[in-house]
Amino acid sequence: MFDFSHYCDVGDYLINVPSEANIRSGISRYYYSGLCCVRRYLVETMNETEFINGFNIHKRICDRLINSCDDTEASIGEKLIQLKEFRNNADYDWRLGLDYFNENLNNVQRDSKIILEQIEALRNSPPLEL
Repeated sequence: MFDFSHYCDVGDYLINVPSEANIRSGISRYYYSGLCCVRRYLVETMNETEFINGFNIHKRICDRLINSCDDTEASIGEKLIQLKEFRNNADYDWRLGLDYFNENLNNVQRDSKIILEQIEALRNSPPLEL
């Protein structure tokens, strides 16, 4: 089975060859590394099969996490929302230039790696909501 955390490695690779296309693509990979790992955690660890597929999955995952009683899950949800905003900007907003993305790149990279670390910790010690 594919390990979506490797998307983070792809993001690292892309941003090390600095161009606007690479940085925009790297931001997208960072977001999807977090989202897909979170989704897998919800389905496989928390047995929440409603996240296997479906309409508006990004929003539903973020809403589920933000409304969690577990502080770590809620924190991940907040980070995912911020990463999604950057990803949307990177994928769709042609008016934003390289300076905007360079200003935010370190935060995007850091937050995606924090999400991966926190998800791994939750997999090893899930909240009592099981």
